[in-house]
Amino acid sequence: MKKPNFEASLKELEEIVEQLEKGDLKLDETLAKYEMGIKIYKKCYQILETAEKKINVLLKDTAGETYTKEFNLGKTQDVNSITSENKNNNKTKKNT
Repeated sequence: MKKPNFEASLKELEEIVEQLEKGDLKLDETLAKYEMGIKIYKKCYQILETAEKKINVLLKDTAGETYTKEFNLGKTQDVNSITSENKNNNKTKKNT
């Protein structure tokens, strides 16, 4: 069986939401659609989580040198704080 991709799963989830919002379904159909929607939501979330782990952000410090830093969606940092953090790490590495 082919592994469903994010876009197909998201489209299916959107269709379920539309059906639920219309309110034309019977209670048992509504519950079944809701359960299916939750499963699809979890699948989409897992796909995004996996993609997040693969992403690295390419940054440039004030000296013009580029470096990568792991992207973390859970932490919101501006580029300046990340650049400062990287400079401190580089100084530590050079001193050791």
